[in-house]
Amino acid sequence: MDTHIFRMANRTRFAPGKNVQEVEDRMLKVVPSEFKVDVHHWFILHGRYTCLARKPRCGSCIIEDLCEFKEKIYPED
Repeated sequence: MDTHIFRMANRTRFAPGKNVQEVEDRMLKVVPSEFKVDVHHWFILHGRYTCLARKPRCGSCIIEDLCEFKEKIYPED
């Protein structure tokens, strides 16, 4: 499992888990079959360009309202 997927699944609480196996098992349960082919690409791209590990771009995130990441980072004015 890609680190971006692991981070995104935990930050958004979409498929939280303590290790990659837990996250993968939960994602397989919650992702509808018609999206299983593409969901990993979406998570990787979002994690690579928006939900960055050290400095997420929360202010420009399209799923910010769904995200439960408590340490959200916003650009300073």
